[in-house]
This record gives sequence, structure tokens and C-alpha cells, in this order.
Amino acid sequence: MESIYAIRPGEGRQWCITLGRQLVRSKLSPAAAIQLARRLARERYQRTGAPARVEFLGGVAPIVLGMYGLR
Repeated sequence: MESIYAIRPGEGRQWCITLGRQLVRSKLSPAAAIQLARRLARERYQRTGAPARVEFLGGVAPIVLGMYGLR
């Protein structure tokens, strides 16, 4: 089963990371959210072997920022 870490707008100018419907971390700058989400997805893939992806949600369509174990 693929894990999707999503970077979403939060309160004010802050961003948050979710995994499915679960909040992973909030009150992050965009750069910190991207770095953390990529690290978490990479570690999850290395630990479980299950594919993981990072998406940035903030515009019209999601932007894929990282894919681990996916082609």
C-alpha cells in the first residue's frame, strides 16, 4: 500500500504534513515541510519497503515532490 505524505496549507502562512487523514506535523515553513516530508517518506520506504510519495497541495493540482519505490 502506497503512503502519501501531503504538504497542505495550515493556519496563516504555516504549512502542515498529513499522512492520509492523520496530521503528522503542523506550523512549518514551506521549506521545512518539504524537507521533513521527504525525509519521512524516504525513511518509511526504507523501513517497510512499501512505496511512498510526497505531494505539495496548495494550487489547482498536487505537485509530486518525491517518489520512493515508485516508477
